[in-house]
Amino acid sequence: MNGVECIAEFRGHEIRVFSTWTQDARLYIDGDCKDRSLRRVSLNKICILGASLHDGTEEHKVEVFAKALLSVKLQIRVDGRQIAGDVF
Repeated sequence: MNGVECIAEFRGHEIRVFSTWTQDARLYIDGDCKDRSLRRVSLNKICILGASLHDGTEEHKVEVFAKALLSVKLQIRVDGRQIAGDVF
């Protein structure tokens, strides 16, 4: 299956996203699927996935943005700050 994958580490947690043109996108935190979406990416940057990450006493907001023209581009943000992926 052709697709694009983006992996990040945040405070000891692995955040992984996988998306294709034809199937769903999935957000994994520490190997557990936290969100999936059939939403298709577009020319505009849109948030396609989201989840909460609990780090001790703190809760962090994980968001995945996607954009596509000739290929799918992914961006992972935690609390609004980009931590991995393409710049767009």
